[in-house]
Amino acid sequence: MPVRAWGRIGAALAVLSLAAPAAHAASLPASPGGLHVVHAGGAPYLADRAGRYVLLRGVDSNALVQYASDFQETVPLARADLQEMAALGFNFLRLAVSWSRIAPAPGEIDGAYLDQIRSVLSWAASEGVYVLVDMHQDRYNRHTWPGNEVDGAPDWATLTDGVPCTPLEATTACAQAAEQNFWDDATVDGRPLQQWYLQALRAVASAVSGSPALAGIELMNEPTQGALPPVAFEQAELYPFYRRMISGLRQAGVDAPLWFEPSVLRDLDDDAVPEAARFSADPQLVYAVHIYTDVFSPPMSASDPEAHLRSSYQAAAAEAAVFGTPWVDDEFGADASPQWDRWISEEQSLQDEFLTGSGFWLWKQQPDFYGWATVRPDGSLRRSTLRAQLLSEPHVDAVPGRLLSTTWAAGRLTSQVSGPGGDLLLWSGTQVLRGGPSLLPAPLNRVLLDGRPVPVTCQARSFSTAAVALGGCDLTVRIPPGRHVIVLTS
Repeated sequence: MPVRAWGRIGAALAVLSLAAPAAHAASLPASPGGLHVVHAGGAPYLADRAGRYVLLRGVDSNALVQYASDFQETVPLARADLQEMAALGFNFLRLAVSWSRIAPAPGEIDGAYLDQIRSVLSWAASEGVYVLVDMHQDRYNRHTWPGNEVDGAPDWATLTDGVPCTPLEATTACAQAAEQNFWDDATVDGRPLQQWYLQALRAVASAVSGSPALAGIELMNEPTQGALPPVAFEQAELYPFYRRMISGLRQAGVDAPLWFEPSVLRDLDDDAVPEAARFSADPQLVYAVHIYTDVFSPPMSASDPEAHLRSSYQAAAAEAAVFGTPWVDDEFGADASPQWDRWISEEQSLQDEFLTGSGFWLWKQQPDFYGWATVRPDGSLRRSTLRAQLLSEPHVDAVPGRLLSTTWAAGRLTSQVSGPGGDLLLWSGTQVLRGGPSLLPAPLNRVLLDGRPVPVTCQARSFSTAAVALGGCDLTVRIPPGRHVIVLTS
């Protein structure tokens, strides 16, 4: 999500290196095949190579995004970042990338930039973290709103028709003109803009296909309409664009899940059910929604998060049902304060209730920007918020079969599962050993299967620098076929 002080939008929008940890968990399998979508008996879900139901929990990073020189909030991403994420129990990284860096000139692909993306997936695979590669954009191009968080298209693909960059409501006139030219598929250097965009998508997909860490490719972050109002925009411009991108990627042999978003207006009105329509029969699609309820929608405060958030989650579930896909809240975030920590906790409770994955915006950020980062640039924990500790709470990672329910309350994680039996993976929760308060006195390590204690294998994850020390366990439990209640406790 770009500029962090949204007003109401009308119907139509007018590498930092850290000390290496002492230990970390086993890597993902070295052979190809990250996540895929399963359609079998109930709502579709994401599964790993072993067919286990995967519940994603993690963060977003903008380290590879290209912003303008007057907006440099990014912190370089290094392998140590993936190690710290793993020690916080995160199994998911949404990695934002920029079209402007993939294709700096028409027909030119920056191989060095693709190598950077590949490196992140390699680090992630070694730490057991799945990566969603997100084609990011905010207000279309990094020069369309000076001094603000804008990014996306290269300058050569930005057609503003000479419109000045006069600020409008949460956008600018030149950004809106450029967006409309993109949806109109205007021609640049002999090819339609969307063909150039597809070329960039294919280049990224080719660079990461086969990685065991790949969760999928996100087709576009927060698509923003130009002149058309909601419903008309989706039907006439957005869904046809998605169909073209899906077809073009599949024709190129890309078989990874393709993630798609609703219009950016979903971030503000909390409900895209009226616009939702099944636009593709592709079985490997994931609906990616950003639930910023109370952040960018009235009352713009976390005064009563449960009531407002529940309605937004119910709408997201209904939208996904229309699309016939699993869904993930792959971007949510808020200011750093105890009030917004309560909002984060409520989001996580609803994510458990609705069995949806999530990614928190943002992993790291330079000081003096809008302050949404999970940890400081040096990896140390923040003092104004306990968001890192909240996001690292105990949770289910992978279930052989289907996850039916999961709840974290009163120091216990209680989950119902059903399936053929096999290895179930849980996160113990992270204990902060140095650098801040810990919400857990110790990682949870006792598992009850239908009320009876069962053997547990702990694969330790830890991260340590002079400023912070974190520890927890990937817990593996062998469960028999059938339906069971699993309790993780101390």
